[in-house]
Amino acid sequence: MPQPQDNLAHQLRSAVLAGHHEDATRLTLEYTAAVQRHWSTLPDREKAASPIPKQSLELLNWVRDMALIQQAMAAQHLAVVEQAARYQTARALYLGSAALSAQR
Repeated sequence: MPQPQDNLAHQLRSAVLAGHHEDATRLTLEYTAAVQRHWSTLPDREKAASPIPKQSLELLNWVRDMALIQQAMAAQHLAVVEQAARYQTARALYLGSAALSAQR
């Protein structure tokens, strides 16, 4: 039977992939709390064999990596936009000065 944290893990991945950062933050906290609650109910013998620590660590590492990738992509997009704005400004100045020269 799927645990509540499984559904939260799916929602968290979806929020991260969609770039919904506020939802991802909220779901990360909910996921962590759900894993903690579930872990506290397990007997010691089940904890020893449980895949939960590995799965949760893999998920949270994936979330972190995706956030870093998205941040790097956003920085690249911003750099392209800034460069295009500089080109547009330079072109507008050139065309303005060329128009003034032609009027003389």
